[in-house]
Amino acid sequence: MGKTRNLNGIPGNLALSYLSTLGYYDGGYMADWLNFIARDKNVKEIEIDILNNEIEPEETDVKPLKVDLKKLRGILEKDLSNNGFKMDFIKKAIMKFEIPLDDPKFKNTVYCYPFIEDENGKIYKPKKRIIETAYIADFNPTIYIRKPKVKNASMKKSWIDRIKEIWN
Repeated sequence: MGKTRNLNGIPGNLALSYLSTLGYYDGGYMADWLNFIARDKNVKEIEIDILNNEIEPEETDVKPLKVDLKKLRGILEKDLSNNGFKMDFIKKAIMKFEIPLDDPKFKNTVYCYPFIEDENGKIYKPKKRIIETAYIADFNPTIYIRKPKVKNASMKKSWIDRIKEIWN
């Protein structure tokens, strides 16, 4: 078994991975989505449980925020393994987000307080909160959501059928 002090960096790593520009879904980054959903639902705090794939409060439990949770579990498992621990050593992996709805100076700011808890009840967290800014000031996903394509008869043909048509 490795040294538990090496686990202190994992929560910050998870949060920064989640909020990075690689976390993009349907027109917005995760900070954009968090900011939009919090303002749309008038919710100041959102809590994401990485291990159980859950988001609280329930009205904020939407697909865009869940898309990267499997990737985060993989990062957690790899970081634990690199430090000599198994995945079952961690009992909680939480990211708490605060969105200051009342302060117009911080309209696009998202604060993240990530932590993990081990089987002994010890909590690991970064020394400072993680601050991220939404990239798109007035992000509105209804502008970006793609409409599903309506399949017609020609689209239903398989690529093999299309090749046969070319040769005939």
